[in-house]
Amino acid sequence: MTAMKLLVLRKVSGTDRSKPRRRLIAVAAATAVLLAAPNAALAMDFPAALKRVDHALKTNPSQVSQFALDSCFKRRNFAVKLYESRQVDRAERSLQFCFDALKISEVAPAAKKQAAPDMDKIKAKAVEEAEQALSLTPNVNHGLEIYRECASCHKPEGWGLTNGSVPQLAGQHSNVVIKQLVDIRAGSRGNPMMNPYSCVEAIGGAQSVADVAGYIDTLEISVANGKGPGINLEVGERLYRENCARCHGASGEGDPLTYAPRIQSQHYKYLVRQYRWIRDSKRHNANAEMTAQIKGLKMTEAKAMLDYVSRLEPPAELQAPEGWQNPDFAESQAN
Repeated sequence: MTAMKLLVLRKVSGTDRSKPRRRLIAVAAATAVLLAAPNAALAMDFPAALKRVDHALKTNPSQVSQFALDSCFKRRNFAVKLYESRQVDRAERSLQFCFDALKISEVAPAAKKQAAPDMDKIKAKAVEEAEQALSLTPNVNHGLEIYRECASCHKPEGWGLTNGSVPQLAGQHSNVVIKQLVDIRAGSRGNPMMNPYSCVEAIGGAQSVADVAGYIDTLEISVANGKGPGINLEVGERLYRENCARCHGASGEGDPLTYAPRIQSQHYKYLVRQYRWIRDSKRHNANAEMTAQIKGLKMTEAKAMLDYVSRLEPPAELQAPEGWQNPDFAESQAN
């Protein structure tokens, strides 16, 4: 699951009760676990610079205006998107805006070198919280209230974006959503855009994770997802049968018991991006067997396979009717 975007602090009155919550989310942003850098040689150490900006957004050391904070939050999120899409030069220029707006130096003060995170401990923490969340009965009504924040990126229907920048979540197995959420907030799946939204300060503890996962599982699935170019689909089908069907199912239905996600009607470009990250060991929570298995595929073969996957559809009873809109958001959609 990629990305509920970072909340943008808005100018509010002194009676706005949501202000403390937004500040908690800004604190969470400072502790985001970053993906490995796409390029080895950078003029700017982007992950370090991003942490410095996040810390300044939290502490506001130069006491800049609320407008400057708002503007920097937006530009910070845009910079992360550029960086993840390997547009490093543009990402650096975008992040530079924040250094200027926040009136902080580009070079961080000398700091004691920190040890690399202990991934075994991080993964153990994620497993513990996932087991706790899985043991709870989801409150779907509360899950809806949490999901209202997610909808700004994932859309009210949970369909994401057909360009693949935001995945379709609708109808995803609740077990899978739980695992991915706790992995992101524990740090075993690096996702800087999602970290501030998945943290305890933003959505709550294990019960809240179970609640929002339960709600997502109820959403109707769109089959008008982003698809590939339609080239070599026969090859793609064969490769899917040989490499993926055993875990993800004959028609991409996934398996909640083994945390294999439903990949039916998932956006093609999102599938390609996640495939690359798993193949290159950038998703620390990826199934080790899958990582090893796909390393031997050429990218042309992988794209044919994922093109085929993007065309797999869920059973009719899980599909959204044509023109369907989420009734839980009827009031906001009317406006």
